[in-house]
Amino acid sequence: MILYSTSTSPNSVPVRIAVRFKGLDVDFEEPPGGLGSTKFHAINPVGTVPCLVLDDGFVMPESVAIIDYLDEQFPDPPLMPVGARARAEVRLLQRIAELGIMNQGLELQRLLQAGQRDDELVSSRLTRLLRGLSSADLYLKPDMSFMGGVLTMADCHLAPALRLVRHALQTADIADLLVTRPRLGAYLEQAENHALLGALLSDMTP
Repeated sequence: MILYSTSTSPNSVPVRIAVRFKGLDVDFEEPPGGLGSTKFHAINPVGTVPCLVLDDGFVMPESVAIIDYLDEQFPDPPLMPVGARARAEVRLLQRIAELGIMNQGLELQRLLQAGQRDDELVSSRLTRLLRGLSSADLYLKPDMSFMGGVLTMADCHLAPALRLVRHALQTADIADLLVTRPRLGAYLEQAENHALLGALLSDMTP
């Protein structure tokens, strides 16, 4: 299998974490010719990363779909706990991390990198990001994450999402929103010192 991904794509990191956690024989490759190239679009018509190409040639974009597939196809070690309630809690935190933190952080970063200083736009994005962080702080349970000794799909998304947000805010000279959420700040600190998570988080390029 081949995983097309880039160090500048925060959405690629959750899949890289899942692959390394499961010890899979997957090659990490940059999109040939770059993301916008016709060569890469010939491989993946969607044109996005991450993109997993299976041994039979099937092309699978989208990080959540890829991780779901890997966890079902290679169930040991698992990224989902046993039991409907526990699995629902992990999926809930994963969705909050992806939609409420990662996506909002990326949009805020794009605004700021483009020199967009429209107070209304930036304020709106910050408000959405704050909601995502508050939700994660509410639903994060140490025993449902690597902090409790069990790495889950939620960790795959939450750790890189928090790292992205912290870097984006520091770059824009905006106050660190994790300071007032010590549980999330402690989670990120432990993730950055975790043997597997830390190595992949450090590869994230702004």
